[in-house]
Amino acid sequence: MHAVPEAVPDSQFNTATSAKFTAAHRLLSKDGFDRAFQAEHIADKHFKIFFVRNNKSNARLGIIASKKILPGAVDRNRIKRVIREAFRQHGIKAQKLDIVVMVRHACAQEPVMRNGNLKILLSRVENRCAES
Repeated sequence: MHAVPEAVPDSQFNTATSAKFTAAHRLLSKDGFDRAFQAEHIADKHFKIFFVRNNKSNARLGIIASKKILPGAVDRNRIKRVIREAFRQHGIKAQKLDIVVMVRHACAQEPVMRNGNLKILLSRVENRCAES
């Protein structure tokens, strides 16, 4: 098994512990993705979020940005950064969830609008988990 180094904090964001995206926050195994796919999901035009409870101390994030939807590597990497940043800034990090965000549609929107859509979806996931 490969060791994943801790993410380097970005200078434009708060470097407090809550703003870090460490290896503990990453969903890396195929089993984790498969478990999330078989559970609940919430979607909008651009994103589909699968989520399931885990037995870890925090939430873990997996991202699917396919080459079919976003053919350019620059676009795929940019949307992954936006998704990680929305997760990093959201309170859902404290929940015990495995979350997989799938990009469904190429987003020509501004990054701020995509981030807003993701925050709304993450809040809906958080509310749905609070109900159950």
